Parts: sequence; structure tokens; C-alpha cells
Amino acid sequence: MKTRWKVLPLLAGMFFSSLSIASEPVQRLFQQWQVTCNNLNDCDVRNANPDDDIRIILTYQAGPKGAISLDMAGYDSDTPEGIWVDGNRWQTTLAAHNADKHHDAAGYSSNSLVQIQAFLQLLTNATTLSLSDDTDEGTSLAGLMGALNFIDERQGRLHNRTALIVLGEGSANDVPHRYAIEHRFAVQPKPIPIKDPNHLIETVMSSQADLLDDQECTPEDETLQKSSVKPLDSQHALVMINCVTGAYQSSSILFIVPRNHPERAKMLDLPIPLKNRQGDLQSISWFTDPHYDPQRGLLFHVARGRGLADCGESAIWRFNGKIFELMSYHNQPTCDGGEPGNWPSVWLTPGFKETE
Repeated sequence: MKTRWKVLPLLAGMFFSSLSIASEPVQRLFQQWQVTCNNLNDCDVRNANPDDDIRIILTYQAGPKGAISLDMAGYDSDTPEGIWVDGNRWQTTLAAHNADKHHDAAGYSSNSLVQIQAFLQLLTNATTLSLSDDTDEGTSLAGLMGALNFIDERQGRLHNRTALIVLGEGSANDVPHRYAIEHRFAVQPKPIPIKDPNHLIETVMSSQADLLDDQECTPEDETLQKSSVKPLDSQHALVMINCVTGAYQSSSILFIVPRNHPERAKMLDLPIPLKNRQGDLQSISWFTDPHYDPQRGLLFHVARGRGLADCGESAIWRFNGKIFELMSYHNQPTCDGGEPGNWPSVWLTPGFKETE
């Protein structure tokens, strides 16, 4: 299922200017390793070779006391066999876990900064890491040190006791604090039920026919029946025209529609905080499996790169009575065989809880 992207160079400054205190998100590759740091400077590093039989994910929250987590999983065994670095078995102190209802694969994990630092120091001059004695089933460490150094620099940990790889004597108190000034959320407008949702859908389809055709949204009757209408406020509704239904997800174009003048509908086109190769901000105009909760004013978008959901993107926006504000955004560009929906955070508005 395709997600439609549109470059919005003029919105780039607008999008970040309102949250200029926070950092601009970044997602980049260091050879075999992907680094993602969101607007709060929380970072995620993971091996990015889709052919690997092992998945390694390290997350580190910004700030002097940022939470840290390391998880390694091998997909060829239901029980952990050990950790091999350059073919030599390491007497690990990391916690082992079997493949069970809590874990898709057997492996090792830790939430201890000291344990993780010791493990990473072991890898400083190494070239391969595996969870079996067959090094062909492991992963290359090419680029890992560069990725870890990038995170240390990004979070202000260079030569600090809390650093991942560039350790020093600096105090944890010297590390910049995580940006955590909570967003002041507007009072959610009370949703007023829609009297005739089918009329709104039909009017949008007829009045926006040229736009829908230009967007290649020409749904058949069965697909169109999955379109829906949700109340935004007393004057407006959100009309979701289902354009395509695939094997495991569907795509829709959304319109903000004046209830009394549905022919004046405006297509929803929302920016996301990742730039293309030209450095321009992008946006979403085709929403995948969209869902709108009128009580909380939340719009959800989840686009799986494939049925396994080991790659894709998800976003949540909140309607503040005038516009949709981005609350959270996750993105995993490569299909790496990891756990479904375990995609790194690119954006998180302080104070917003992604799960209730």
C-alpha cells in the first residue's frame, strides 16, 4: 500500500518554529547501523541489514538520568545460546530470555547503563556479533562506533560518565536536560453527531471529483462503502474517502468539511518531521488505516511497509479546534524482520501519552 508524500518547503520553517526549543529530528545510516533521534533528543540505534538473523536495538533517553535499554534477539533459536564477538564467546552479564509470548525471539537484554557500557566497550575494535557460534548468522559492526559517537555528541555526553562510547570523568549533572516543557493542550471541542454522513460523502465525491481523479483516488463501490465521517466541532466534519483497500491495510484521502457547505471541503495535508534528500519537509496526504476519535480529538495513521509490520510509519495528530497538531510520529524505513510495530520515535510532543 503506497503512502503519498508531498514536499512542503514553505512549511518547514513554520513546522519547527513553534517548537524551536526542541531539536530537529534526525534519521540516518552509519554503514550497517541506523540512528534515529527525535525532537526530545531520545535516540535509537539498530542494525539495519535486512538479511541479518539478529536484531539489536539500543534506546537512550536524553538527559542526565535518561533511561537506557538494550535488546538483542536471534531468530534461529527459541533459547539463548550465548554471545559471540568476532567468533569468541563472551561471558555475558546481560539477562537472557527465551522466545515466548513476551518476546518474538530468544536473546539478551539490559536496562543497566553500566552493563551496557561494558558491553559496548567490548565491541570497540570488533567486526562481528552473533548469538550463536555460527558467525554467518550474526551482524556486521561496521558503523556502530560512529553511530554511538553521534548519539553521545547529540545528547551532550562526550567524555561524560553517562556516555555510550566516548567515556570520561564528566559528571552526569553536566549532561543537558531532556526537553520536557509540557504542551498546553486546548480544550477539546464537544463532538456534535453528524445527521446525514452519506450526504457529506456524496457531496465531497462530486465536488472534489477533479482533485480525487488527480490523486488517482477512484474507488469502486465496495471500497467506497468503507468511507466514514466523524464530527470535528459544531461547524465541521472529517470525511474520510477510502480510496484503496489492500490485503492488510487501506488508504484514504481526508477532507475537513463545513457541515452546511460540504461542497467547500478542503483536503487534509499534514506535515511530518522528516525531510527528503533535498532537505525539504514532507507531508502525508494519503492516510493509511486512518481512525479519528472525536472524544479525544485524535487522528491515527498506521502504514505498514509489509504485512509483518517490521517496517512502516505511524502518526497521531490532535485537533485543537483549528488545526491538527502532531503528537507523535514513528518511522522504520527498512524491513528488518524486527518485532511488529517496533519503529523508532521521530517526534513526541511533551506531555502527550502515546498509550492510555
